[in-house]
Amino acid sequence: MKLRSMLLLAMMTGALIPTMVTAEAGKDYMDKTMKSLEKLQEGGKFSEADVLVKKELASGTLSDAERRSLEDELERTSRIQKDYTLSEESLRKSLSGRIKDFTNADFDKWMSEGRFDFKEVDGRKMFAGSSAANLFFRYPDAAARRTEPPKTILDDYLYKALQDVKAEALKPAQSTAKRHDFKITMTITVNKDAVPKGDIIRCWMPFPQQNEFQSNVALLSSSPEVKWINQPSYPTRSLYFEQPSNGPEETVFSATYTLTTQARQNKIDPSLVAVTNQRVGMPDFDYFTREQQHVQFTPAIKALAKEIVGEETNPAIKARKIYDYIAMTKKYSYSREYSTLRDIPTYVCENGYGDCGQIALLFITLCRASGVPARWESGWIIYPMKNNLHDWSEIWLAPYGWVPVDANYGMDIHNYFPTYTPQMKDELRDFYFGGLDAYRLVANREHCFPHYPEKKSFRSDDVDFQRGELEANGKNIYFDQFDYHMDVEFLTQSDIDDMQASKAGKTGAVLRPGVVR
Repeated sequence: MKLRSMLLLAMMTGALIPTMVTAEAGKDYMDKTMKSLEKLQEGGKFSEADVLVKKELASGTLSDAERRSLEDELERTSRIQKDYTLSEESLRKSLSGRIKDFTNADFDKWMSEGRFDFKEVDGRKMFAGSSAANLFFRYPDAAARRTEPPKTILDDYLYKALQDVKAEALKPAQSTAKRHDFKITMTITVNKDAVPKGDIIRCWMPFPQQNEFQSNVALLSSSPEVKWINQPSYPTRSLYFEQPSNGPEETVFSATYTLTTQARQNKIDPSLVAVTNQRVGMPDFDYFTREQQHVQFTPAIKALAKEIVGEETNPAIKARKIYDYIAMTKKYSYSREYSTLRDIPTYVCENGYGDCGQIALLFITLCRASGVPARWESGWIIYPMKNNLHDWSEIWLAPYGWVPVDANYGMDIHNYFPTYTPQMKDELRDFYFGGLDAYRLVANREHCFPHYPEKKSFRSDDVDFQRGELEANGKNIYFDQFDYHMDVEFLTQSDIDDMQASKAGKTGAVLRPGVVR
């Protein structure tokens, strides 16, 4: 509409242009405020950031959405400071006990080279709690001087597990490997005095999805009684509890369940992918190639994707190029909490390192930016000698459908695992592009997906869901106020028969639907 026409319309309505100008000015003001907050937070001026937020919240002119955004920034400011807990003196002392012949000159040199993650927290230099461990992941020269050798508990096991998967896949009419049966108990413990005695604590505990590779998911017992179980394919599946706080005593939530897993192996033939319409059998193609939180097609991401895939048009080859790029150029690193980061893939690209979830998000983002459908998958690894949180991804390749890709394992196998030969490393890296071992508990198949029942407060982790989420009185209970633990028992067929017999005739927890897109 031309300006003269707009002025005429304004004279007729008496309000249109002033309203538009006011709305636009308000948006510009909020954008500037948010940029100022980001600058203060990243510069470690947290007290100033809090003063700015509280001033805006007290203005009385905010919309509900603006108020929520500012409250989110107040929470972010608090959380960032919780990740930077080491003083320079404490870090120097830690390194002196972990690095042979460590000197202050080493520390000063590494500081000048930017090897440490630190912030000036209101004028005091503070380091990330994982600074010493990350030095070993990122820098081979520092790792070579460790006073204690790195733990290699998976070195002997992982390659053998791969050979078992391959042997099973060779059997006639055998599309998946031998199953593994587990009994799992997860416990979430709220700290003493974290919540006033008698106040109701709401708890969401991750619970396995049920699909073709993960079955026999059955709740055996819980304390307190579970109030809600999402349906088997809910993207962030959980058990939901409520119980009063024990106040000066710990408040405990626990659940025991069975789980059967199977390995996945896809020997991807790019020539089959090339002649198959990628939209066949996939109604959500556009959904899984879209931008979303932490999947942003910034100019830098688009340029990087183009640099990696070049003129390649085959989706399988594109994805493999991205997988190999990450494996060859990135290093593992313990991370700040995801909720304190605004764009995780950009964070990884700028620093050259990331943890499993950050690496997965970089892989997903580069795939989507290259037209390859990709999605999140996460939960726990449950090996006989180790269990821990873990994230990876899946890509859609017709005619195979969704196939797993663990870019973090590809990266770790390339950079670490010192006992493996180059041939063993290549074999494992090939497997984790399209394949997955059976020692995975999958609770999530999307990131940044809401819980059901709805959580009313801020999530402790707004990207992933593995440790649990809690709230009371409409306020979040953050990670420093609770602990979590998972016990994993490997079962025999006799164990399973006995458990099924003991449950016969008993009524288990009700399976309720939740909400699915």
